[in-house]
Amino acid sequence: MEFWSSLGYQGYLLVLLGTLFCVHLFLIIGRGRTLVSKKKFIITGSQEGVSVILTCANKAEFLEKNLEAFLTQDYPEYEVIVVDECSEDETQDVLSEFQKKYPHLKTSRIFPETKFRRTKKIAINIGVLAARYDILLFSEIHDIPESDEWVKTMASYFAPDTAVVIGYSNYAAEGEKNNVKRYFRFLWFWKTVTLLKKGIYVTGNGNNMGYRKKYYLERRGFSGNTQEYIGYDTQMVCELSRKGKVKAVKEPKARVVMEGQSKKTWKDDFSYYYATKRRWSVPARMCSSADFFIETGFYLLAFYFVIFTSLYKYVAVGIILTFLIDFIVINVCLRHLGLRKLFLTSFTVNTFGFIYKWYYSIYSIFTAKKWR
Repeated sequence: MEFWSSLGYQGYLLVLLGTLFCVHLFLIIGRGRTLVSKKKFIITGSQEGVSVILTCANKAEFLEKNLEAFLTQDYPEYEVIVVDECSEDETQDVLSEFQKKYPHLKTSRIFPETKFRRTKKIAINIGVLAARYDILLFSEIHDIPESDEWVKTMASYFAPDTAVVIGYSNYAAEGEKNNVKRYFRFLWFWKTVTLLKKGIYVTGNGNNMGYRKKYYLERRGFSGNTQEYIGYDTQMVCELSRKGKVKAVKEPKARVVMEGQSKKTWKDDFSYYYATKRRWSVPARMCSSADFFIETGFYLLAFYFVIFTSLYKYVAVGIILTFLIDFIVINVCLRHLGLRKLFLTSFTVNTFGFIYKWYYSIYSIFTAKKWR
């Protein structure tokens, strides 16, 4: 009692600090259990046909490099559809050469003279209407499947009542400088899995996802909004979740590697994510950001005690313990997914990650117009 009395108002702040620590511990362990869950959805019986849909705009060099990986998948019945979005480079020549070798490649084109402000959703719609099969898989031509069983693994998660399947994508592992980018992409996938577990269907992944054509047609696709780039993936998750189940795929063979890792690409990645997030419902945003605000509040309050009070020794133990718990849970999750462990990166981001998030959240406000 004497110790408590000596603290004054700081005693209540100390109780708040302990509460934030416990809540953060509960949340991160709960999220970790969700990610390492071994529940798996596999179809038994005959395999359904699959249509892989890619859109591209002036990406001839990526077509030459990556398209063959999509065309040589180990799957008995599938097709690849490439929709050219007004390209003015050698895209058509490259596609013509591939069609001579691969008869299951189909192409379509939106001509450069077409007066559309945005063509992404229109190109997707063209691809969907041209698709022969009910299961549709989507990626980008600057991506490449990690395995020749990408189609097989993604398709295996489509039961008759499945509407959407979301896969994992990340930047290529090219040295330490790329680890922060890879780490944040991992956190985004982790967030997706957590939200799906809670029945919140607001996140998609245009680099690696799929849905059923019949449900797309029943919901009339992008008919209510074709002239915005934003939402070409997340909008479908929201809409089609009303027709069936939404699943996340953690299998290594279902992953794709993202190329084009310039600083601008990285900033656009962040900007698009936060621009999309601002369109989520208020409950979804609160649920998604709860752990971030709790963690930020904990560290700010902890550093206050370390800098301005005599309790710094005790609070420092709590900070170190929080670091260790986050560090262990995150790297256990990485190991479970078969991903490269990011020990130094996870420690650095846990220390300064909230600064990254605040910066790019504010940055995305000023770049939101580019997605509209």
